[in-house]
Amino acid sequence: MSFDQIIGQQKVAEQLKRTIQNNRVAHAYIFVGQEGVGKTKMALEFAKALNCEKGNGDACDHCLHCRRIDHFNHPDVILVKPEKQTITMEQIRQLQHQFHYKAMNSKRKIYIIEQAETLTTVAANSLLKFIEEPHSAVTILFLVENLHMVLPTIRSRCQVFYFSSLKPMDIVNLLKRDGYSEQELLLAAHLTNDVKEVEELVKSEWFAQMKSLMIQWIKEIFSKSFQALLSIQEKLLKNDQIKEQLPRFLDLLLIWYHDILNIRLDRHHSVIFQDHLEVLNQYAMNLSESQLLGYIEQILETKRKIASHVHPQLALEQLVILLQEG
Repeated sequence: MSFDQIIGQQKVAEQLKRTIQNNRVAHAYIFVGQEGVGKTKMALEFAKALNCEKGNGDACDHCLHCRRIDHFNHPDVILVKPEKQTITMEQIRQLQHQFHYKAMNSKRKIYIIEQAETLTTVAANSLLKFIEEPHSAVTILFLVENLHMVLPTIRSRCQVFYFSSLKPMDIVNLLKRDGYSEQELLLAAHLTNDVKEVEELVKSEWFAQMKSLMIQWIKEIFSKSFQALLSIQEKLLKNDQIKEQLPRFLDLLLIWYHDILNIRLDRHHSVIFQDHLEVLNQYAMNLSESQLLGYIEQILETKRKIASHVHPQLALEQLVILLQEG
């Protein structure tokens, strides 16, 4: 893999590539972005490009350095992850011990600190000396989700790169190579833009079950059946996984109603539940845009109630009544 193959982060990739080509590589960087957007992948590609034998600003993927970094066994590329909840002082001491050794047959030593906002204050302060008085041919990369949780003294001494949230189709294109259903990937990618979480969702049985239960519940609601109220206790809240993932269940419901609205507005290309088009078209024929917008607001209000610790059964029963009365 090279910079060009990292999905959704072309701007960051181009900037890093230019720093290498212009020989303006800094000694410390912060990569900021949500989990799953490719920060670690980018850091490793940066390490490969810096040490690649071809030396053209990108990784060749074939030389010894590129292959060793790909297999996580390069002696000059060190990845640090939290032990349990934090990166400890002991981990940083081991890292500092490495600072005194020159790179072994490579151009530059690279230290990558994942979830760097979990550095203890003592551990973070101990890195300041290196950042203030950097060794030649050494670069440290801090990977974080929340920049404001990084010590200001570290922030001010690093170049900061912001990673964009991945678009749903970016995630679909990345994961469909592994044989997952494009339809299921698209749905999961509209629930989260974390690549790892999308993959976990499409692999899980409970997600498929949640989708199935949601569609069955929708049919009960639209038929104005009393069963829609009974299903809350008998099916939804009785299922521990769905009970725990109730906000996500309601997100599925939101996507369904948005799909109906998109059909009403003749935006068929935006429909997510493509495998249920016939049913969605039937519902779209019987609902106005204003009704659909009202239903969407009611679902959002139900999410707010549950987040505010209103009893889930009460909140869902109120939602059913409002949707059926509409």
